[in-house]
Amino acid sequence: MKILSDLVSFETVNPPGKNYLEISKYLKDLFSEIGFSVEIIEIDDEYVRKNYIYDVNERYKRSIVLAKNDKEASIHFNGHYDVVPPGEGWITDPYKLKIIDGFAYGRGVSDMKGGIVSMYLALKDVKVPVEISLVPDEESGGIGTKYLVDTHKVSPKYVIIGEPSFPNIFIGHYGIIRGLIKVHGKQGHASIGGENAFINASKLALEIDRTYGEKVRRKGNPPLSLNLGGYVVSSSNNDGIIPGEFGFSFYRSILPGEEVREELEDNVKEIASRLNVRYTMEIKSLVPGFYQDSTLAKIGEECAIKILNKTEKIISQLRFDGVFFNKYCNSEVINIGPGEEAHVPNEKINIKNIQKVAEVYKCIINSMKMS
Repeated sequence: MKILSDLVSFETVNPPGKNYLEISKYLKDLFSEIGFSVEIIEIDDEYVRKNYIYDVNERYKRSIVLAKNDKEASIHFNGHYDVVPPGEGWITDPYKLKIIDGFAYGRGVSDMKGGIVSMYLALKDVKVPVEISLVPDEESGGIGTKYLVDTHKVSPKYVIIGEPSFPNIFIGHYGIIRGLIKVHGKQGHASIGGENAFINASKLALEIDRTYGEKVRRKGNPPLSLNLGGYVVSSSNNDGIIPGEFGFSFYRSILPGEEVREELEDNVKEIASRLNVRYTMEIKSLVPGFYQDSTLAKIGEECAIKILNKTEKIISQLRFDGVFFNKYCNSEVINIGPGEEAHVPNEKINIKNIQKVAEVYKCIINSMKMS
């Protein structure tokens, strides 16, 4: 548990992305000690500026850890070390690992620092050519992995990712379109008057959720989602000012192969016109979904049944970085991780699952070697 405890202690919260270099150095040392050749790849600032979806006051350096035990590795493991903000309602310190009744508690234990530990345990004694990338910013659209494949640093044939899925195997995932809708009013003194952009934004958001959201949630099995207001921005931070501009985020999941940009824009335009609301809309990220039942998926299923006694191949509601390997490298991709939850307060992981999934990884590696 020391490695997991160490990883949790790095407050790699995204946004804004602090402590990325510090955890990268730790991971470099960790994999160097087991004989891997390790490099830290710094992501170009301009690339981050173009692709990072959040507005932050201070932008920190982004770094990828790429470790190999052979130049000709065809099996690639991928994980992310960034975590979402802890939120409220914790019974423990989210950045100090605590063990309670066989479960480890802490931000990122399930999503997905526990998965990184499973990968380490599987790879520390392996003799087959493998490589592993540990990336930032999966939680903001996958900048780390996208940069890795965009710049041709890797082009693996087989990819195994460790996002929380226990005991199941993800053979695809829904995509995401996300961005910001800014509503425009007229700023004024609170005692005199103006056009309150917050009130208009509230009306717009409620109507989008009621009408368009209902259409979205009727699609897919499991259903698609539309989330509004995960974060908001205001032109005012003073209660004496009527805000002249107020923005709210949107996040809509996408079926594999679904074309959604024009549909989303048209629906928002129609609703805003009906409500007489002035707005601008910015799409900050569009990551498609994918589905792929492959040879790797078959071997993964066989190994999971052998080690865990049960598994199911499913398409994940949650986007992960598999689409980038599938799209840019034509890789066979699966996801199986020891975690079972994500983005919740009191995030926890069954400690036994970390070792069990490490055994699944070893089984897959050895089976791929024999195939």
